[in-house]
Amino acid sequence: MNGNLVITIQPELIFSLVIMSAIVIFAIVAGRKVAAADPTQPPSGIVVVCETLVNALYGFFKSILPANFEPWVYPYFAVLAIYILISNLSGLIGFDAPTSNFSITFSMALVTFALIQFTAFKRKGAFKYVKELVWPPTNILSAAAPLISLSMRLFGNILSGSIIMALVYSLLGWISSAIIPFNFLGPVVAPVLHAYFDVFASLIQTFIFVTLSSVYIALEYEG
Repeated sequence: MNGNLVITIQPELIFSLVIMSAIVIFAIVAGRKVAAADPTQPPSGIVVVCETLVNALYGFFKSILPANFEPWVYPYFAVLAIYILISNLSGLIGFDAPTSNFSITFSMALVTFALIQFTAFKRKGAFKYVKELVWPPTNILSAAAPLISLSMRLFGNILSGSIIMALVYSLLGWISSAIIPFNFLGPVVAPVLHAYFDVFASLIQTFIFVTLSSVYIALEYEG
């Protein structure tokens, strides 16, 4: 070893910071607009967007989570859903989707995992929680399953979509070059595949991640 420390900043982390910054700026602007809105008048513009989004997300999570979990878990899952969806769709504008980086999906799953364990600890108490966690030993694997499942599922699906699209573009470019020196097939064929891998799959994976996360917490609370 030469003693030199090399730090590599992955592009997905940079794009993740860009997306998070955009969400924060939007939230600040939208919050001011909502606070300044006249409650006696019909909402319009960004206020309508915010009310629709909040009501839709709140109604969805309310149908899954226990009632007393809404005040402190709902904001986390609402922001998580928005971040994951935007991250998944960011590939359409040339970003390296943050959710195609395992360290990012693992970090999100780790927060959810901590909430799951906190819920179990609070419901069972310290002694029963530790006892059921370590005995039988297979329970440790069972407890870790949500962490592995959530992080790997989102990461694998988004990354595989990116790889498939890259291979499709390479194939279409190779076929096009046999006719003329321009990838004319890409703009014709690729949009159909983008509609599935970048739009439909993004919506589905966002739905699956937040739904499973909230279900895991609800099961620990009710179990």
